[in-house]
Amino acid sequence: ALEFEARKVVGDLQMEDLRDLGRLILSLATGTEVTKSTDGNTIRRCDMFVTQNYSPELHHLIVQLLLPTKAPPSIYDISNVIANHAMDELELQQNMLDRTEAALSAEYDSGRALRLLLKMGFVNERPELGMNRRWTESGDCYVLKLFRDYVFHQADEGGNPVMDLGHIITALNKLDAAEEEQIVLASRDGKTLMVVSYG
Repeated sequence: ALEFEARKVVGDLQMEDLRDLGRLILSLATGTEVTKSTDGNTIRRCDMFVTQNYSPELHHLIVQLLLPTKAPPSIYDISNVIANHAMDELELQQNMLDRTEAALSAEYDSGRALRLLLKMGFVNERPELGMNRRWTESGDCYVLKLFRDYVFHQADEGGNPVMDLGHIITALNKLDAAEEEQIVLASRDGKTLMVVSYG
């Protein structure tokens, strides 16, 4: 059988929706499920929690929504109350999104650099292929050996090793992007020089 409740006046249904909204806000603010059947002690404890931890505006809004009054706030009144805080919340969300995007970007870049390092590791210094012409001092795989030295084995004027993480990351990123910038690769004895581009 159909319930007679379906014939309620629209205004009464709207008032009930607003009270449900008040219960929902109170539930979210306190972490306690608040329903029509929640006892008064629980409501008072939740109300005290909201008073101590949230703004007076939010507390006032919840009270207005939950107390049975002749003229509960309209959705426009509620919008006016939350409008002052909407931009703050939007800014917080945007900042969180920016931080997440930066973290994802760093992970993505790290993953690409790792793939490049692994590929170079598989190709460099393969003594079992020493007789292959591609692996000789004039072969095309020799360029990778010189590039590895350029990236990881930099030295200062006194011959001391230079450990510059910025140089390593920059060089790997340029290789990954296949930039047209030209660099000079030198053998360890300095007798072989090559001008190559990352592309």
